Amino acid sequence: MRLRCLTTLLLLCGACMPIQTFAAGKEDDIAALRREMHEMRAQMQGEIAALRQELARERASRKLAPGKLALGKGTKPGAARTPGQHEHRAETRIAKVQSIDAPSGPTGRRPPAVGHHPEAHGSLPDTGALDVIAPQPTHGPDRGNASHEEGRNGAIRLASARSEAAPGADPGADPGAASGPGGSSPARGGGAHDVRLDPPPDHGLNMSLADFRHATRTAETVSIGGIRIGFPRGRPTIASDDGLYAFSAGLVMHLDIGGFPSSGPSDGQTGRFPKLNENARRLRLPLTWRYGNLMASLTPEWGRTVDGTAGLYEANMVYAGVRNSQFVLGYYQPRVTMHDAESSNGFMFMERASVSEVVRLIAAGDTRMTFGGRSHGERWYLGAYLTGQTYGDRTNDPTVSDSQVGSVLRVTGRPIATKTTDLHIGVSSTMSFKRNQTARGRVLSLSDRPETRLTNERLISTGTITDVKNVWAIGPEIGLRYENALIQAEYYHIGVDRNASASRKGPAPDLGFQGYYVEGSYTLLGKPRRYSPKDGAFAAPAPNEEFDLWHNHWGALELVGRYSVMDFNSHLRGSLPASATGGVRGGVQTVWSGGLDWYPSRHYRIQLQYNHIEATRSETAGSVNTRGRRIDMIGSRFQAAF
Repeated sequence: MRLRCLTTLLLLCGACMPIQTFAAGKEDDIAALRREMHEMRAQMQGEIAALRQELARERASRKLAPGKLALGKGTKPGAARTPGQHEHRAETRIAKVQSIDAPSGPTGRRPPAVGHHPEAHGSLPDTGALDVIAPQPTHGPDRGNASHEEGRNGAIRLASARSEAAPGADPGADPGAASGPGGSSPARGGGAHDVRLDPPPDHGLNMSLADFRHATRTAETVSIGGIRIGFPRGRPTIASDDGLYAFSAGLVMHLDIGGFPSSGPSDGQTGRFPKLNENARRLRLPLTWRYGNLMASLTPEWGRTVDGTAGLYEANMVYAGVRNSQFVLGYYQPRVTMHDAESSNGFMFMERASVSEVVRLIAAGDTRMTFGGRSHGERWYLGAYLTGQTYGDRTNDPTVSDSQVGSVLRVTGRPIATKTTDLHIGVSSTMSFKRNQTARGRVLSLSDRPETRLTNERLISTGTITDVKNVWAIGPEIGLRYENALIQAEYYHIGVDRNASASRKGPAPDLGFQGYYVEGSYTLLGKPRRYSPKDGAFAAPAPNEEFDLWHNHWGALELVGRYSVMDFNSHLRGSLPASATGGVRGGVQTVWSGGLDWYPSRHYRIQLQYNHIEATRSETAGSVNTRGRRIDMIGSRFQAAF
């Protein structure tokens, strides 16, 4: 019996030992595979770094010795390479090495390596490029386990800034214009608009989750323990590894310096037109909180028209889960007119043309309570919003008892889109169905400064129009780009309908005002203005190379000019006073403008501008313009945007 028990015990021990040995051998194999994986990654990193240095030397040699063909390694003397051949080979070799670690599959994530456990290294950042893991010193035979723990404790990974261009695709393709969620295909023959070349937006970072992930993949990004710190669209952003949670903080700073060399003969007229003046035109801090396709934006403003007063630019919530679309609720700037669709970081001039400024203030403008959305394709744009009062209306006038209700509609098309030519056509309309109800009733007052904020004076104005039923404006817009030249124009008619009680107080016809502008630019250095389908407008020029004095890089430079007219006269009859006909003699303002815009990089700009302003006499602008005026302005703007 004892012998049988001893035999059974020996058999059991013999069966257990191979199992334990097999388990130990499996763990050793996994550790070996991990070590091999880290060694391969280190080798790839070294090769990539060497190839990039070689590529940089090749580019530097071509710039230092123009016209001479650089010889790469292995090139026989006398056998010259074509320019860019060596550079192309180096880039190809880098791409091949990076492709080893590139994502695959429909989700865009890397397949797990043999023996790799997700819980060991955490979720790798969805960068689509090689993650450079900062090496940590390890000693002893347990080096593989040390690397393993390094990933667990939050190793720093730097994502490459190279974009994931499809074979044959434009390497500067718009991330949002790529086929896929949140993007659209580029127009045939027109090339894609690369938003990475644009200045950062002048508002919250409103992108779909798919576009945000793509922008993060193509931006310089550092990943620390599952948290990404990067610059999508050039804006500092902290995000979770999958991009689901994110927080962005930007900056919009426009500092104006200039003055008025002449303000015309006063002849008893007043007005402040200083020889030298300074103004913080925009001082914004755009803040955006993201969860998936839902975003909340809050942007305080310390600049505005005259600096020194704090305010609010926007406070809204945006949903961007529908492809190429955004839906918004809150205080927002609903875009109407082509000028208004452009970012203020990319204006040709320091200010919009007067007619565009006047039209957008009817039912749009900054900090307007808004509900609606916009959508776009490669050749069309549609934006429609229902709007209410602006932020602070009840503070500025405590007698407001009923809020304004209005709407905005803008539709554009792009019938021609080629590599050298873009044609834009569209129509914008806005309407205030009812004005704010105040102690004076429902009233309207339209005016604008002489296309500069270096003075707060207004040369033309409608004065206060009472008994207003509704206000509306509609007009066409057109833009044509050919190679480096761009010309665009808009015309708007503004209608003011009076209610029934107005006629009981005297002549009170419905009123009509109008305005238009024509402006153009020619890009002297850098990439010309490009069409942005998501805005239905043209974006700012972009430097081919950022400003670098020592390497003869000068950024982007464009020459601009504009002719603008705003007419606030309506229902006039000869020299009779406006009161005799119930009309308005608000004056006609004409502005000739010219200037230069210099973009050292996408984040900075310097503008120089000259305005010659002429205004006919106005009965409603006060004592600043009772006889007509001619004024000259020289201004400059120093801009930073992140």
